[in-house]
Amino acid sequence: MKQIRYLRYLLTILSIITLFMVAGCDNQNASTGDRAQKPSETAQTEMAAAPNEDKTVSAAKTQTEITVYFPDANAEKLIAAKRQITDSSDKYAQAVNALIAGPANEAEGIGIMPKGAKVLNVTVKDATATVDFSKEFQTNFTGGSTGEIMLVGSIVDTLTEFPEIKAVRFTLEGQPLDILGGHLDLTEPVSRMNDLL
Repeated sequence: MKQIRYLRYLLTILSIITLFMVAGCDNQNASTGDRAQKPSETAQTEMAAAPNEDKTVSAAKTQTEITVYFPDANAEKLIAAKRQITDSSDKYAQAVNALIAGPANEAEGIGIMPKGAKVLNVTVKDATATVDFSKEFQTNFTGGSTGEIMLVGSIVDTLTEFPEIKAVRFTLEGQPLDILGGHLDLTEPVSRMNDLL
């Protein structure tokens, strides 16, 4: 009788020890699993952050410094000014838009673009840039012969700063612009105007 009780007592103790061991292993596996999961979560976080860093770096790399030209206050010559643009397919339009925005200070010269003028498109083919302006480029132009030379010169000399452009053709809302104010012949592409620099 005592032996049976003793065996039951031993079996109960063994069962309890076995339960503790099994429970301990499960907890250890769970904590190991957590530890194993954390590095992968960290890697995923790093991978998610990496593309943003790459975008920032590539965005910084695509910035290009260009030279634009504004007339001086006496309309005798063009003054060079530096601008930052994004190096993309519309970089030529960005250059003309920099002219439309005007000089940053008096040392850069004066703004000459007709009020409300917008650049609609700039295409380059066979070393000639075609700049398409909105109608305000002509309708709001108020300068005389000197103003016309300075306006055309600032656009032409700005665009011919790009080595692939040798001349500039002007269009107005898709149609050829032959004259602006009646002083310059714009029927043919205009080459760089070095005499204004």
